[in-house]
Amino acid sequence: MKLVSWNLNGLEDKHLDERTEAAMFQILLGAPIEKALQQGFKPNTPDIVLLQEVVPRSYLAHIVPHLKAAGFHIFPESPTERSYFEIIAVKSPILETAYTTFSYTDQGRGLSSVRIDDLLILTAHMESQKPGKPMRIDQANQIFERMQMHPDASIFAGDTNLRKSEWMSLQASSIKGDIRDAWISAGSPKKHKTTWQRDAYKSRYDRAWTRNVKIINFETFGHNKVAGINERASDHYAIRLEFRNNAT
Repeated sequence: MKLVSWNLNGLEDKHLDERTEAAMFQILLGAPIEKALQQGFKPNTPDIVLLQEVVPRSYLAHIVPHLKAAGFHIFPESPTERSYFEIIAVKSPILETAYTTFSYTDQGRGLSSVRIDDLLILTAHMESQKPGKPMRIDQANQIFERMQMHPDASIFAGDTNLRKSEWMSLQASSIKGDIRDAWISAGSPKKHKTTWQRDAYKSRYDRAWTRNVKIINFETFGHNKVAGINERASDHYAIRLEFRNNAT
């Protein structure tokens, strides 16, 4: 299966429509629309799409029309009461859905999940900014616990906002158990380590964690500026991974 996760920077209003539209083409086709129109192009459409920092405007005008046209089932089915939120879209029928606000959050963050067959899929936009460190640690452990509770395979991808030192402390956590970092499982490719960049500052905020899943490939995209606006679709890069469910 193929999965894409992307924080769309929906809280930045500048060029929101153009950026979101460009992002949806890159997600569903695997390339900018200009490249997709070239002769001989073969689309690289994912089976699972996870998006963070979605706002009602982008959800209704761009995200839902594209995903429904491509045959995806979407959770949530309408904008939430939160001003920005996460969505999970899958090609397979959704058997269960859940959203739980993190027990320790100042920014109203929470964990979304759906189940398809025996696979549990999760996403979140964890606490932002430096003061959010203790909450990020707590939220990561809540995600690990939820993944461990599922008897079969589980996969999380989203914007964790984790700093390197925070991730190092989590790696030693007994709660983490048999959960693996997908980028590390793919051989830690340096070309695809950075997922957020602003000027000279780079970080690996966006991560994917797996349990009973074998990672086949891991890459980032969304590095180039969108034609006509001289900006990237988001300040985050998207992550795309291919995996096999070891629980089946």
